[in-house]
Amino acid sequence: MDKIKIPTTPEIYTRSMTTTKSTPFNRNNSTQERYIKSRKFDNVPGLNLITSFCYDLQSKDLIYRAIKRTDPYMFSNDIENFERPPSLLSSSYRNLPSQCDKILDAPDIVDDYYLNLLSWGDSNILAVALKNALYLWNAQNGSANQFLEYPSEIITSVSWMPGSKFLAIGDSTHAVKIYDIEKSAEVRTLHSHNDRVSSLAWNSYVLSTGSRDSSVIQHDMRIQNYFVKYTGHEQEVCGLRWNPEGTILASGGNDNKICLWELSNTSPIRVLTEHKAAVKALAWCPWKRNILATGGGSADKHLKIWDSENGICLQTVDTGSQVCAIEWNKHEKELLSAHGYAQNQLSLWRFNDMKRIMDFTGHSARVLSLAQNPEGSTVVSAGADETLRFWPVFESSISKSCSTTDSPQRGINLGYQK
Repeated sequence: MDKIKIPTTPEIYTRSMTTTKSTPFNRNNSTQERYIKSRKFDNVPGLNLITSFCYDLQSKDLIYRAIKRTDPYMFSNDIENFERPPSLLSSSYRNLPSQCDKILDAPDIVDDYYLNLLSWGDSNILAVALKNALYLWNAQNGSANQFLEYPSEIITSVSWMPGSKFLAIGDSTHAVKIYDIEKSAEVRTLHSHNDRVSSLAWNSYVLSTGSRDSSVIQHDMRIQNYFVKYTGHEQEVCGLRWNPEGTILASGGNDNKICLWELSNTSPIRVLTEHKAAVKALAWCPWKRNILATGGGSADKHLKIWDSENGICLQTVDTGSQVCAIEWNKHEKELLSAHGYAQNQLSLWRFNDMKRIMDFTGHSARVLSLAQNPEGSTVVSAGADETLRFWPVFESSISKSCSTTDSPQRGINLGYQK
């Protein structure tokens, strides 16, 4: 196989444009915005890789015991300590942007509902997959560089590990590669699936992968050549999310099902079946335990709120269009959903009664993915119109919480980074 190209010198591309400013916010944006250069690859053959062996899970399984260990094989212990979201502030009226804050070009982004092509890491670096190339955009200084370029295979999923030292990349050759970003080096290649890997999710040093082969596989990164296969879906697994406590994994599939898993059980502990189309959009509430938001595809169009503990659907709303992604507001009782035809909009919802607060329009084709910055102020949307749009939807929540004297968040620096 041809060697993957990893540039040694970052390439930064700029294009002059007039930056639009949203009404509620005063930003001193430069007239030079960063753009990602287009690269065309017409022939993308798939490769059949031989998958390695798989252990069946038994009682006191190795991967279940290994995650409890304090001496990880490859990663440091500091990433095990997840920071809990701040306490909730009561919602009230606040300013919202009338348009996006920034637009970046994303040429050749693959218009495929089932792929997950964005991930915003803890170090404030956004990973973007554009066909067979992976780009990193630094939110602090606005620089963009091509991190790697595959010779032919398409990148189908990306996900930062907590701490942003390592990045997982799934591709169309059924492989998952783990990269040390600081060293620009590949540290592990996983060959456990027999079809493309379309979804990824980290739980400390355990990486969960979902594939078009309908399986979910758990990999402990401290142990070489070891994984555990979970079976519960009949079609492609296009969504994966661990809850904030790291105890329950939610998976969504093209079989219209949502499966809930515990690490110690290869069969789902609960299966939710009310959606009538593929479920890619999954998001756990960061401030209320056991609450899961899900969205259905074009034949369903519904946004649902679940109590995962008992499997009850607490609320459901017909959004009128395909639901492609969901992000929760960490500071208010709100959630943001991304949609397809006809408006290709982002919609902000009030959690208590699921009333639509506002729609954010700008994309001329469906929104494929969402990602949220580490401080929880800005959400980026990737559209099939080959643009990335940055929306400071949650920024006024942070401004309000920082100025509230009786807030549990008092003294925490959650302000937007200029």
